[in-house]
Amino acid sequence: LIRHAESEHNEAERNSDLRGLLLKRDHGITTAGYKQCDALHEYVASQRADAASPWADARLELYASPLTRAIQTALIATDGIDKPLVLLPDARELGAGPIAGRDSLGAAVGVLEILDRVSDESARPLAIERVEANRCERRWWSRWEPHFRARRRVDRFLGELADGGDGPAAVVCHSLLIRSILRRHCPDDGDLARGLIPNCSVLSIDVGRDGDGALRLANPALAFNPTE
Repeated sequence: LIRHAESEHNEAERNSDLRGLLLKRDHGITTAGYKQCDALHEYVASQRADAASPWADARLELYASPLTRAIQTALIATDGIDKPLVLLPDARELGAGPIAGRDSLGAAVGVLEILDRVSDESARPLAIERVEANRCERRWWSRWEPHFRARRRVDRFLGELADGGDGPAAVVCHSLLIRSILRRHCPDDGDLARGLIPNCSVLSIDVGRDGDGALRLANPALAFNPTE
């Protein structure tokens, strides 16, 4: 699980910029965010040079939330990997709402709209032809998502990872989503369980099922932290 790079919304929160928080949704990444993505790309490239790394596994699958900041991060970080980037609506951020949580609301539907938005919000050319957005042909976000609905959605997301192929998967997603997963499934893992995941950090975690079919998550570890 990879948290996206710093977004304009993150920057507005840090600067207490109410206009930046409320007048736009589905923000792109900032100048600092691009630098974080470049550092993440260097990490991924170094991992792919190691035959024992999951990043070098031919079975690797690449996913991202359909929110702009996640797509931008994923395309930059995995540039040079000849695999499609599949957008998973269930990997979007939690906390959608009409006022608070506006950055969990999408702003584009369908392949062409989403790719146009990513290009328009990007400060550099991105390989948008790698994006597979077939699951986003209808509105893929909730305008308001209470806890019980979010929990079902997160379970679907984890279930898809657990039931997927035998190889590794990389998913660029969001801090509240990651925090929710860790608090529910790995509550004893200290700072990780409190969701202290910096932008562009990589959290490695084993996702599977027990014999009775229940989801099982184990061995969470911060594999890359661009702030260190």
